[in-house]
Amino acid sequence: MPTRSTRILLAAVAILFTRVLLGILLEYRWYFPADFDKSAFLSGRRYTFTGLYHAFFYSHILSGPVAIVLASFLILSGGRAQFRCWHRLAGRALVLIVLCLLFPSGLVMAYQAYAGPPAAAGFGILSLLTAAAALMTAYHARARNFALHRRWAERCFLLLISPLILRLIAGAVIVMDIESELTYRLNAWLSWLVPLVIYEMLRSRKNFAVPPLWIIVVDEVTSPWRESRPRDS
Repeated sequence: MPTRSTRILLAAVAILFTRVLLGILLEYRWYFPADFDKSAFLSGRRYTFTGLYHAFFYSHILSGPVAIVLASFLILSGGRAQFRCWHRLAGRALVLIVLCLLFPSGLVMAYQAYAGPPAAAGFGILSLLTAAAALMTAYHARARNFALHRRWAERCFLLLISPLILRLIAGAVIVMDIESELTYRLNAWLSWLVPLVIYEMLRSRKNFAVPPLWIIVVDEVTSPWRESRPRDS
């Protein structure tokens, strides 16, 4: 079982990511309607924010948070019999959202990424890998190979939360006063590549026996309820 320090660290990370997601959603007030003066992201895009890009931009920002919430629920509910039905429905919904909305809109937005082709390539490959991970997760679920299903689900989750990691890195870069096109290009790659590399390194370790993240979180949340529940005589 995880130590107390591990539980505290996981809780802190969850709170931090939630805070970042809420911060991103708060900026949506400048997207409806598009405010090119107040929005840092839309600044300089007044004359390109038309046609296909305009449609895919809104598709991306509306489907992205939904995908993160669904993926978080799937991570927490995996392997829990009481959530089996909801888990399947949420999984199907997530795959549809990724393939029909996030993947194509991510490619279109990557094409016009700030800092040119290096950043565009990073975001474009992220979109491709996210779609591939979602497909592999669904494939192994249908094949009832739940060990591989779980691993691909974890990879898909890491890719989906990469915008939160990107935002954290961007904030740190601004605080350190080293913001530039180079740091943005690096962030376009490091925000998803580093978490994946760390995950694969941990998974490849011999006798790797750390329990899945959702089991740690759910056990921690439900333990007070289980301890206070009257035992059957």
